[in-house]
Amino acid sequence: MDEFDYIVVGAGSAGCVVARRLCDDPANRVLLVEAGGTNQSVFIKMAAGFARIMGQPEYYWSFPVVPQAGRRAERHSYGRGLGGSSAVNGTWYLRGQPRDFDGWRDRGLPSWGWDAIERAYRQIEGYRASAADPSRGQDGPQQITQSTYKGPVFDAIVGACREMGIPWTEDICAPAAEGVGRTQYTVNRQGQRASAYESFLAPVRHRPNLTIVTDCLVKRIVIEGGRAVAVECARGGEAVRYAARREIVLSAGVYHSPKLLMLSGIGPGAHLTQQGIQVVRDLPSVGENWCDHQKLGISYDLRNHPGLNREFRGWRLSRNALRYFLTRTGPMARVGMPVTALVSGEGAPADWPDMQLAASPFAMRTVKEMAANPGSPISDQPGITFAGFHLRPKGRGHVRLASADFRDAPIVDPRFWSEEEDQRKAVELFRLLRRMAGAKALSPYVGEERQPGGACRSDQQIIDELRTLTDPGLHGTGTCSMGTDPASAVVDDACRVHGIWGLRVVDCSIMPTPVSGNTNGPAMAIGQRAADLILRRA
Repeated sequence: MDEFDYIVVGAGSAGCVVARRLCDDPANRVLLVEAGGTNQSVFIKMAAGFARIMGQPEYYWSFPVVPQAGRRAERHSYGRGLGGSSAVNGTWYLRGQPRDFDGWRDRGLPSWGWDAIERAYRQIEGYRASAADPSRGQDGPQQITQSTYKGPVFDAIVGACREMGIPWTEDICAPAAEGVGRTQYTVNRQGQRASAYESFLAPVRHRPNLTIVTDCLVKRIVIEGGRAVAVECARGGEAVRYAARREIVLSAGVYHSPKLLMLSGIGPGAHLTQQGIQVVRDLPSVGENWCDHQKLGISYDLRNHPGLNREFRGWRLSRNALRYFLTRTGPMARVGMPVTALVSGEGAPADWPDMQLAASPFAMRTVKEMAANPGSPISDQPGITFAGFHLRPKGRGHVRLASADFRDAPIVDPRFWSEEEDQRKAVELFRLLRRMAGAKALSPYVGEERQPGGACRSDQQIIDELRTLTDPGLHGTGTCSMGTDPASAVVDDACRVHGIWGLRVVDCSIMPTPVSGNTNGPAMAIGQRAADLILRRA
């Protein structure tokens, strides 16, 4: 049996940062265990290439979802392999807002206020735009670049935001109030996807004190005398066991971290007993407090402009792929919306926006079009899309084991719109996006609404359509929440599992409340901050 000082389970955004920080000290022998592969596909390194591999089991986990009233059947997909979701996501980079983290501090978690998180961002970020906010890091390992898209439609989108009272900002990640600016991406200055693995671990992967094991599925954490001492795994059809002299860090994500705790006997006692698992530590909140941002997009016909759809079809797609391989520039080097706006909706404080809006002269085919005629999801007609998230939903779901078999995916119950306010906020978001589309600045370019269409006007009509139009944002949080009380939390202020020595959870599952933005950036900041706490104790 191999023995290490630290074992990190999961090579996602947080796990890569933790492993890097721990192995920076040559005295620490560190093992990083990843269930997926190496993720060295050209379609991962090319930011826009992830559309080519979307949903493939080699690169994505797929989680079954309990059927939700009025919703079509769905599954949640998160990244698998080195880099986790940062290797296969849309590369959209935001940091959350200061009041998100100060709220954690005020819940009795003093290590997690904005002052500490801002330091973490400054340490990890490599953002060198000339107008970067002073809070940004410039020399960290995680390179970040902003949208380079230019044109009359871009200017008109910004003009529409100004009509709505949203001011321009040079740095959308500045810790400020409302604003609209260029989208920032985890794409490096050479035009390649900068996953957490490529940013933090690839440069040091040959260190003698760092061992990275891929295609290795953890079965459970071994607890002896109230202490985590080893991980049992399956690799290549064989059982393997790795021992930890100091600590084991679970960074397996919002679904797999609670799953592994439960398989190890740590979780809701009644549920574990029902699955035939011996209870080691009854922690009722394991798998609870699940939360996600629901994503909404509305597409319109695009007039008086060719848009971007044609760049991803036919001979232009081949040309752009060749351009990317030769120069690392062009449409294939970026993905997603070039414009991001943060807006305070009804009842939200001016310095704590709760709506994230975006727009792009690009459109996918509608759900109805795809159902009637399956094929390429990219519309063959020019389109413009307005998309957004409500950033602070109130509803909470949960994650449960499907069985005691480590190979089975856990089951997710999102409890969609279980809180009436979330439904109201979804309607508000829909109307905000329509307001943006209807602005005078965009009138030369925005044509007919494709779905649900202009005839959908009343709140009830909108609600009925939103059950189909909204998708999971895949910004899951909360299933191993931090807190001071073991009756309602899984880990403490230092990410230590309540009642178990030598075991921590470090990923988005520890967030007690969701952050106001995409979660990839906050996941890396959590990894950086948690590593400080681990090393301080050591």
